[in-house]
Amino acid sequence: MTGRIEAAVARGITATEAGRGHPLLAGRPGAWDAAAIHTDEVEQLPDGAVLLAGNGVTRVQAAEIRHDRGVFWGVQYHPELAPGEIAVAIRHQADSLVESGLATDAEAVERRAALLDRLQHDPADRAARWELGVDGEFAEEDGRRRELANFIAAVTQQRG
Repeated sequence: MTGRIEAAVARGITATEAGRGHPLLAGRPGAWDAAAIHTDEVEQLPDGAVLLAGNGVTRVQAAEIRHDRGVFWGVQYHPELAPGEIAVAIRHQADSLVESGLATDAEAVERRAALLDRLQHDPADRAARWELGVDGEFAEEDGRRRELANFIAAVTQQRG
């Protein structure tokens, strides 16, 4: 695994100037955390693409790409995944997370996964939020899935 890995939480994602006014990120605060599990990342955007958001680990967290008559919105993080699904993913990748230095041992991965499971069952669990260092943008479904809702709203509006 590379040093660019993000596992469980992509922290401190911030919108670019273009992203602050983009419908994909409508309703996002100045900085937010999102579900993430990746070792691959976009290194270079194609010509005509617009960088919408990034963070200190992954420069391209969100982008708009135009090609011919198509407009594509994409994110590196995973607004479609619930905390319990991220817990399954990090348990599956525990050895790699330890090898990469993100976790001290498999037990640390399990503790993090257990906290994610708690949020899955109770998004308002203040202790789990505090231990994970997340807020409602990550814990609550409406916050976590904001980009999906924004995309559906934009497509619906476009189709009239």
